[in-house]
Amino acid sequence: MPASRCEIDHNIDWAKLGETALNNLAPLCKGHHIVRHHTDWTIEQVQGSGGAIRWTSPTGRRYLVEPERRVPVFRAASAGGTGDAPF
Repeated sequence: MPASRCEIDHNIDWAKLGETALNNLAPLCKGHHIVRHHTDWTIEQVQGSGGAIRWTSPTGRRYLVEPERRVPVFRAASAGGTGDAPF
């Protein structure tokens, strides 16, 4: 489902001091959001993946969900570069 039709989930619950930051937020459809909060399934973002989420079932089985479009990563210009944005 497109992210525009999803609910934004705090991977570490906001009520448990999870930050409202890109590395702690993920778009989930209504059904998956309910599963995430009302069952023993867990999710975690895969660091450096551009938005992949690893779901873990109550029995410990893991499923990797890749994003349709990766989150862009912006890096500082290399030494000797102009420092201008690449666009």
